[in-house]
Amino acid sequence: MIEELKSAEPPLSASSDSPEEEIGMAELLEQESAAQSSNQNPIFMAEIVSVVKDGVLVDTGRKMEALIPMEEFGTKFPFKVGEMIPVCKVQGNSSDGHAKVSWKRAQEQIAWEEVEQALRTKTPLQAKIVLEIKGGLVVECENGLRGFLPASQIDVRPVRDLKKWMGQKITVYVMDFDAHKNNLVLSRKLWKSEEDQKKREEILTVLKVGDKREGIVRGITSYGAFIDIGGMEALLHIGELDWAHTKRVKDVLKIGQRIEVQVIAIDQESQKIALSRKTLLTHPWEKIEERFPLGSIQDGRVTHLTDFGAFVEICPNVEGLAHISEISWSSDKKKPKELLKAGQKVQVKILAIDREKEKISLSIKRAGQSPWEMFPSKYRVGSLVKVRISSLASFGAFASLPEGPEGLIHISDFSWTQKIENPKEVLKVGEIVEVKVLEIDAKKEKISFGLKQKESNPFEAIRKRSKLKGKVVSIESSGAIIDLENQLQGFIAMAELSSEKFVHPTDIIKVGEEIEAVVTDVNAKERRVYLSIKRLEHQLQRAAAEKYSKKSPGPALGQLFNS
Repeated sequence: MIEELKSAEPPLSASSDSPEEEIGMAELLEQESAAQSSNQNPIFMAEIVSVVKDGVLVDTGRKMEALIPMEEFGTKFPFKVGEMIPVCKVQGNSSDGHAKVSWKRAQEQIAWEEVEQALRTKTPLQAKIVLEIKGGLVVECENGLRGFLPASQIDVRPVRDLKKWMGQKITVYVMDFDAHKNNLVLSRKLWKSEEDQKKREEILTVLKVGDKREGIVRGITSYGAFIDIGGMEALLHIGELDWAHTKRVKDVLKIGQRIEVQVIAIDQESQKIALSRKTLLTHPWEKIEERFPLGSIQDGRVTHLTDFGAFVEICPNVEGLAHISEISWSSDKKKPKELLKAGQKVQVKILAIDREKEKISLSIKRAGQSPWEMFPSKYRVGSLVKVRISSLASFGAFASLPEGPEGLIHISDFSWTQKIENPKEVLKVGEIVEVKVLEIDAKKEKISFGLKQKESNPFEAIRKRSKLKGKVVSIESSGAIIDLENQLQGFIAMAELSSEKFVHPTDIIKVGEEIEAVVTDVNAKERRVYLSIKRLEHQLQRAAAEKYSKKSPGPALGQLFNS
């Protein structure tokens, strides 16, 4: 930049010994206008001639001296007479008629050009943090410009305490700038991300699964901790922290703590590393199946409760889950926190052990006598019992016996005659109803109840070709709906309304009319009886014809041939 400035010699005034070098006022204004339109003034080198009262006189190279106000150099003048310094032209003249130039503006312009080049070439800048303001920090670059470092751009991880950064020297990238508005936005995060990436690539080339490393805890979250293993951060998941169930990482680790970890997974594509601390600790699940046989009853202690069950410790650092369905035989939908307390001693039955996944399924309710054991002697299929509706579902209702276990009343077993779309139409939670026991499977712990089975199936009493009476409730394009006795419903198709020709069903029957028809079919699944008036008419006609033929016998065969 300095070499370029030495070769630049723009004129400062119209004064010149050679007429061909003389520049008119119009041309000078044109140059200044062009410089202002680009928001930059030409920078050139000037020689320091002398230091006067108003400032510093410099030779611009055009046999013209210009003045630089002394305040531009601060409290101490940093140059000597004869030195070449970069300056730029500014508007106006001094009181003694000298043209004005500015060393400070030239320095600023050079600094902004450096910023522009740094942004274009993605070159990092060195800076020092000098001030904390709302939303971030003010930093001073080595070229003298001050810029804004947003809090979100300080580090790759969110920064909450800005004060600890005060006075630190940092490396930053230029994110954005506007020299005209004196705005400069910087980012340490971008530079740090690149540096971390280089370190990650170096570590990933040598790191292997199973390697042991000493790390430093850099960050703690609800799901784990980020550990620095030599310039690269890796995740220590909460589940890999200890063999015991850990509720909060903060209870075990602290920021800055040094710990031993082992690499358990490496994803080269995503450049992520998973760590474990518990693999370096004594394994508490050794010979777990021998120590806790399936079906055995064990003493335990409730460690913590969730909405889906209770965790019970059966020995140090070995916990199992008693699902909410395995806490009590009662059908009351109580939460585990309403039934148990943390620290409570309980007995549990070992239901299942998954050594590989380190999971044990426990049951608190099965540690005692099961009510299903008494069912075969207390309840019989076909018996009537009173139950309490515990919950409703789209497919039916769950009903509990006095002993606690639940059975299902399927929606298809609600009514013989009505098609129930929603169990809420018939039952309410908490209601006591009488049902019939349809099926008991004590081994599978299943029991089925029925509401409609308390009464006989009315469809079984109906026979084909029998006559039924009913009332017309509606007439459709396909036929007529008939209300029959015992809440049964009949249907007469158009073709079965009459043997006579008609235009509309209302020509034959009317809504509200009492009719009689013959049963053509019974469909208990559809809860419908199919009827026919036409067939009834045929029956009546045949009966009348038979009756008439008996009273008036026809001629004998011989008489027919002789006639």
